[in-house]
Amino acid sequence: MLDKLDIKQMRLLLLVAQTQNLSRAADALDVSQQAVSIQLKALRAIFHDQLFVRHGHKMVPTPKCERLWAKIKSVLESLEPETQPEQFDPAAVEQTVTVSAADYSQAALLVELFTRVRRLAPGLKLIVKDLEIDSLEESMREGKLDLVVSIPDFLPEQLPYTTLFSERYVCVAASGADIRISAFTDLNHFDHLIVSPARANLRGSSAQWFKALGVDRNIVSSVPSFNLVADYLKGTNTLAFVPSRLLPHPELQVVDVDQTPPGFDVVVAWHPRTRHSPLHRWLIGQLVDIVQQKTAAPGWTLGAATGQ
Repeated sequence: MLDKLDIKQMRLLLLVAQTQNLSRAADALDVSQQAVSIQLKALRAIFHDQLFVRHGHKMVPTPKCERLWAKIKSVLESLEPETQPEQFDPAAVEQTVTVSAADYSQAALLVELFTRVRRLAPGLKLIVKDLEIDSLEESMREGKLDLVVSIPDFLPEQLPYTTLFSERYVCVAASGADIRISAFTDLNHFDHLIVSPARANLRGSSAQWFKALGVDRNIVSSVPSFNLVADYLKGTNTLAFVPSRLLPHPELQVVDVDQTPPGFDVVVAWHPRTRHSPLHRWLIGQLVDIVQQKTAAPGWTLGAATGQ
């Protein structure tokens, strides 16, 4: 019969026991006295007891009701703190958080996040893993990952996320390379390098976009890390398109072209079960604040906060 008992009925029993008056209990619950009587009838059926007997103008609890009153009062009092927002103090956290991100996002955001964590939450340990999109869903579901910094296309559909910023591409070559481009189709005369941190291939995600503009890139290399682009381009006339926030770079020069591939959004995602976690909310807030501070620097554009 307990499956028929709800919180409102428990509160009603306490109020009637405390006030010993149906009318006052009804006023406190903002319901009619008839509604109180109906719920009392249901409670009597659940507990197989009269619960209250009338004595003059009072509703006096039976011995069983007195025992129930003490137990129900204890249950409700123990639950009440759980209905209040948790007070979060990052300085008191003793926990380990795992974040997955490509090297670009690590350089753009997570280095600064680590600095903040050391200053504001010294008991929080941060594990940063390279982005492995094929295992993201499983890792998030099993709690092996807490946050993912990525582009939306790499995320499982059920993961909520917030957009941190929008990025654009810039064409680059090694410093000192002899690169002369007067028209966009001149890109056909050069070899190209692409960065594919998620899946190795020699195609590139913008192949159709380039072809629509008359460029069929001769991609001669695919590397897994944006941080290695300058090393690979050194001593060659090979071109690459890289995110603008990797520049300026002492070993790269910007190649002026009148078109660039579509940019991308960088987002932070979490598992739905941690939606209300104070720690996760704090970490996401720190990432948002890092981006907001960086918007004052040249080249940074803050993305709109969104979700799915």
